[in-house]
Amino acid sequence: MSGTEKISCREAMERLWAYIDGELAESDAGCVESHLEACRGCYPHYDFQKAFCEFLRQHAQRPVPPNLRRRVFMALLEEDRQRPTLEPGA
Repeated sequence: MSGTEKISCREAMERLWAYIDGELAESDAGCVESHLEACRGCYPHYDFQKAFCEFLRQHAQRPVPPNLRRRVFMALLEEDRQRPTLEPGA
């Protein structure tokens, strides 16, 4: 995939966390970046998630209360259960 290839909003959102974390190959990162520059609907998601990551970095030294940790973990499990599985090639 070249950095100039257009990707859908869904593809951009699926790669957003990896993009923010710098975990994408250069060409994939270029595709996400190009999409975010052009898409007024997706950019706010990026902006929020980037700010959220920065907040976590700044507050990472504080202990997380066990109840909060459990609620977040349970919410993630529930979201994973509700997520439809993608068909091969979709």
